[in-house]
Amino acid sequence: MDSIILIAQQIAKEGKKPNTALIKARLPKNVPLPAIIQGLKMWMNDPHKVINTPTEVTASETVDSSTTIETLIDTKINQAIAPLIKQIELLTKQLVDLKKQLNIQEKE
Repeated sequence: MDSIILIAQQIAKEGKKPNTALIKARLPKNVPLPAIIQGLKMWMNDPHKVINTPTEVTASETVDSSTTIETLIDTKINQAIAPLIKQIELLTKQLVDLKKQLNIQEKE
């Protein structure tokens, strides 16, 4: 239960509202939904509850590092795509302008 509360606290610190889907995404696959719901309710009753965690690496820390990697990948992809999106927008505008010119020439 503590791991669910810790994950809810981490999600809240990220500026997001914890919900069952966000929590389940960060938990191991074998955690039943009723346990997640119960942990979320416990967090809602006391969002600032202090939980002592062991010093060894926990599953939530492993998920955090994979989430960080996913965030980094998303950022890199967005940076790579941004110039392509701008180029598509420019080409689309040029195409519209050419169609307008063609329509003007056909009318003459």
